[in-house]
Amino acid sequence: MNGSLHTAHIFALPIKANHKEKFSIMKSFTFRLIALALVLITLNGFTSLHAQTETMAKQGMDKMHKMEKADAVTVIQLSQAPGEFNVKGLTLSPGQYQFEVTNASVDHEVGFVIQKAADKDGDLMATAIKSSFTTATVAPGATQSSGVVNLTPGEYVYSCPMNPTPHYTITVE
Repeated sequence: MNGSLHTAHIFALPIKANHKEKFSIMKSFTFRLIALALVLITLNGFTSLHAQTETMAKQGMDKMHKMEKADAVTVIQLSQAPGEFNVKGLTLSPGQYQFEVTNASVDHEVGFVIQKAADKDGDLMATAIKSSFTTATVAPGATQSSGVVNLTPGEYVYSCPMNPTPHYTITVE
């Protein structure tokens, strides 16, 4: 087998993986880096073992930190009063978000949902971003969280169908 093809295969990583899989991949990646370092040392006449191993380990750690940042979930806190949210619109970067909704002063249960802006007048249950609903209705004085929502560039709206509130804009750019 061609050595360069074999080396390229050693570092092939899946594009989509959950957090546990990524940690396992990075752990395996570190061991592979060490094995590659040993091969390089053998080929280079056992020169600078310590420097090569440290550099490769640092590169592996840098890659793991970048993956952790990519997986970070940003929490957005909102509260509801009768007929409105305290935040009247959001401008966000693309990424993973979770919304914490507090029922500040509504005398009945409230909720939260996100739709694409173009769908705001459509059937809420058919057009809502499924993971955007709060995990339970929000009783007076309580706080509930939505699922994790991956927002890509575009226009969205959030509202409470139970309060009810206007549609507030989320711009993702």
